[in-house]
Amino acid sequence: MHERKQTTKYLLPVAFAMILVAVLALGIFFMRSSLMTLTIDERSNQLEEMATQIQANLDSGLQTHWNLVTGLNNAAQGQHFQNNQDLFDNIAHLESDFCLDLYGSRLMFLDQQGTGYLSDGSVGIWQDVSHLTDGKYQRTFVSETDNIDGCFLVFSRELSSPVTVGEENIRFTHVVLLKDIKTVKQYYTTTSFGGSAATYIIRSNGTLAYYDADDDDVIGARNIYKALREVEYVQNQNFDDVTEQLDSEGIAVANFLMGQKEYYYCLTNLKSYDMTLMLLIPADSVAVSTMDMMNSTIRTETIFISAMALLMLLAFFSLIKVQRSRQLVKLEQETNKELNRLRMEAETANAAKSTFLNNMSHDIRTPMNAIIGFTNIALKQSPPPEIKNCLDKISDSSEHLLALINDVLDISRIESGSIKYEPVPADINEITDSVLTIMYGYLSNRNITFKTEIEEPETRYLMTDAVRVREVLVNILGNAVKFTNDGGTINYSVSFRPGKDERFINVRYRIADTGIGMSEEFVERIFDEFSQEEHGARTKYQGTGLGMAITKQYVDLMGGTISVESKKGAGSVFTVELPMEISDGGEVKKKDHYAGSSDLTGLKVLLVEDNDLNAEIAVVLLEELGIKITRSSDGDEAVRLFDENPQGTFDLILMDVMMPKMNGYEATKAIRSMKNRPDAGEIPIIAMTANAFAEDVQASLDAGMNDHVAKPIMIDEVVRTIVRNIDK
Repeated sequence: MHERKQTTKYLLPVAFAMILVAVLALGIFFMRSSLMTLTIDERSNQLEEMATQIQANLDSGLQTHWNLVTGLNNAAQGQHFQNNQDLFDNIAHLESDFCLDLYGSRLMFLDQQGTGYLSDGSVGIWQDVSHLTDGKYQRTFVSETDNIDGCFLVFSRELSSPVTVGEENIRFTHVVLLKDIKTVKQYYTTTSFGGSAATYIIRSNGTLAYYDADDDDVIGARNIYKALREVEYVQNQNFDDVTEQLDSEGIAVANFLMGQKEYYYCLTNLKSYDMTLMLLIPADSVAVSTMDMMNSTIRTETIFISAMALLMLLAFFSLIKVQRSRQLVKLEQETNKELNRLRMEAETANAAKSTFLNNMSHDIRTPMNAIIGFTNIALKQSPPPEIKNCLDKISDSSEHLLALINDVLDISRIESGSIKYEPVPADINEITDSVLTIMYGYLSNRNITFKTEIEEPETRYLMTDAVRVREVLVNILGNAVKFTNDGGTINYSVSFRPGKDERFINVRYRIADTGIGMSEEFVERIFDEFSQEEHGARTKYQGTGLGMAITKQYVDLMGGTISVESKKGAGSVFTVELPMEISDGGEVKKKDHYAGSSDLTGLKVLLVEDNDLNAEIAVVLLEELGIKITRSSDGDEAVRLFDENPQGTFDLILMDVMMPKMNGYEATKAIRSMKNRPDAGEIPIIAMTANAFAEDVQASLDAGMNDHVAKPIMIDEVVRTIVRNIDK
């Protein structure tokens, strides 16, 4: 009986642990399935975004050819030629005047019988003339006829006034621009997926018009639609589902297996050109970083869950052996050892979290740079009002997303102790002025009364962190604007009180509004992370719920206090008091104005950037300022370019950090160490990178760089930084 009880004592915890492990293993399985579903969705979204961008580039590039057709129409309409030779000479003359060879295009006139005429003679009855019989003023389609060698994208427009030839007045009714389909490649790129993507241009009947990739065609069929109908699909899809989505939404994504390898493809309708664009990419080339992150997360959680299961098992055994002193001591030692191991693992996990956030900051800021950069470039093209409205909304949403990203990263860095309070001399009036400038921007489209009551300090120069003070005030004032309806009032006051001794004063900020207010229950937890009073408020007011948590952390970091009084429907009052030491103002950092003239015309810049989209944005924005750009795609190439070109070839270097072959830090050190180049130690090198933390700035300076600009790049800040360094 006693032995049965003893056996039961051991069997129960073992059985419990086995059940726990099974439950946890099942949880990991479902978690992995969920993450795989999310990964598939992300892969599809990435492919859709890429296809949409290619379509936009294609539409923009081909619109240039419609402009050429319009010019050719205007130049040719109503003319009369004595004979065919005069007509051939005129066609050649028009091709030369409009530089059609640069566009990979030829000009053809079409008479009313359907006979085509090129600069080198007649091609007979054009086999694609049937496309022009539907009565439309202009048509675009893919042609592949026996009359003319090659495959062409056709731009055809009926002449406003027919061209006539000879005494018989033979009438020519259409001007036709034949663009070699191979030259369409210049309007899109597929290098964003490591060069593994292939692009297909497909006619409306499903036949292949053009294939673009370095490798052999994976589909390997004349009729692409027929081949896609016969492949093995993943996720219970079929080609009928794809075509239905393509017809209803204009874009469709699916994945299939071919030769034991998974592929993703995206079909995009190009209705204006009577064809379809298809992007085909191996699955292992899409969302690579997400898959790595998912696997890393699952491994980390598996280790953590296993450790927790082991710890619980040890706890059960400790209860069973409580009366056995020797075993208890041994068990305590084992438990302490295990706890120390878990503590070390927790510290390692915390360090991994910091590394993860640093990587996420870089990986998110890089595409954000493309979104914000291309949006700003598009806005400068004077788009139509409807498109400008969309671009403005994209710009606003991008800035909001960037602010949310910064909030999440800031709260993590505060908790990890990465952010330290290091007061420096500052002009308190200048801080107030900068906050008011930001506030007036918030109020530009609002009908809110803003009142200020600002006391003049006895001394303007105090020891503080101007950036943190400004962020605290902007967070509170921004919430006041957000939660105050039009017609309301916001009061902002600044006053000064004696500090703990004659060397200190307390700066008191009071912000009162007549907004929606808060309940007493929510006031007690307003400074908690991710805290929002109503879930429905997220839709109307948006945000992460981190703003007040960050504000409280900053105030605590500076040794101050923050309090709030509020009542539902009656507004809120925030009071912030910050102790600051008096300074003589001798080392106050002045505002960052341009160090000299901002005319950068003719400046020769070496741009080191491995990301094609980011490089394209930088080149467009900088060349608009008259800067001459030479691009290098990695650090190794940048060092070689600098070394192989004579002194004076480059006036300045803009250096990315995260690059293949050689990163920006290594490239900078290599340039600075060149003994045979007198300018190697003097040429300004500015980091232009998505590594945006303070430690990243210091790392850039330690590597020998002169300055640092964080992505997403703002061209005004880039110009200020360039001028500041070249004027030195």
